[in-house]
Amino acid sequence: MPQSSEVIGYDFNTDIISNTTTRESLGMTLMRLAAKAARPMDYTGLSHANRIIRKVLPSNRFVQVRLFEDTRFEFPYGDGYWGVLLDNKLTYSPSEEYFLAAIRDVDYAFVDCGANFGYMSSIISSDAFGKKPSIAVEADPGTFKMLQRNWELNGQRFEIKHNAVFDKSGEFVSFGGGKHEARSIQQGAIDDACNDVETIALDTLLPWIKKQKRKHLILKLDVEGVEIPALKGASKILKTNPCIMFEDHASDKSHEVSKFIMEELGMDVFYSDESGCREIHSYADIEDIKRNPRVGYDFIAAKGDFWPDLIRNLKY
Repeated sequence: MPQSSEVIGYDFNTDIISNTTTRESLGMTLMRLAAKAARPMDYTGLSHANRIIRKVLPSNRFVQVRLFEDTRFEFPYGDGYWGVLLDNKLTYSPSEEYFLAAIRDVDYAFVDCGANFGYMSSIISSDAFGKKPSIAVEADPGTFKMLQRNWELNGQRFEIKHNAVFDKSGEFVSFGGGKHEARSIQQGAIDDACNDVETIALDTLLPWIKKQKRKHLILKLDVEGVEIPALKGASKILKTNPCIMFEDHASDKSHEVSKFIMEELGMDVFYSDESGCREIHSYADIEDIKRNPRVGYDFIAAKGDFWPDLIRNLKY
């Protein structure tokens, strides 16, 4: 793990950039301005802007963000996805983080599927969110290296697994796509495929879940198009009535994931924003939320005696 002197520093709370060369300072300032300017457009164009800045004002170092007193998060300088953290007026995933902050006192474990660089597991295991036990699962080999980096940076206080979540365990899949945040399982041979990665069915995580001895479970699914196969591999977990946080991308006009969860699993679906959680009563409600075709929208699903009533009565 790199020493603090080897990384560019950014304090999310004070908006202070530190430990930079003159060129890096200018680059970070421009990327911070780009993030703030892109906020009203759901950060559309930020990736392109950061790519230009990184090319003109290059650096091979990492940016280490101080999120909380006990939590750090790193990403490469100029990263077009995680550069949103340089806009400290909004968190990375407000819809999810409003909800998770509101249930800080609930006794739950967290399964983080499609963990990317480990942001959600890093904050969930922090004091600010109640120090919940979390296991972060990431399939892409290069992305997993950054997940491992943040796992080490935060004292290995959550667990990590390098696997692809699917409906069956023990198979091997390849990944493709240019950006770490958009890589997905590929069918057939492709030129830019990553190394093959072994699949796991979510039910194989039951021993870890039971070991935590928590009353409840939250399952986060952001697995780039294989949410439904992932849920099909979680039949035993679903019998425990977990809360599911899932992404439904606006480019999918059929709302396939939401439909599966509502119709096949019989779960209630909610959308969280700064005002609280509102229940989804029709697919027209989902259509009204999913306005930007470039964006994935985060929803919450629940059934049973605990989660639905809790979510309906939450006050932010």
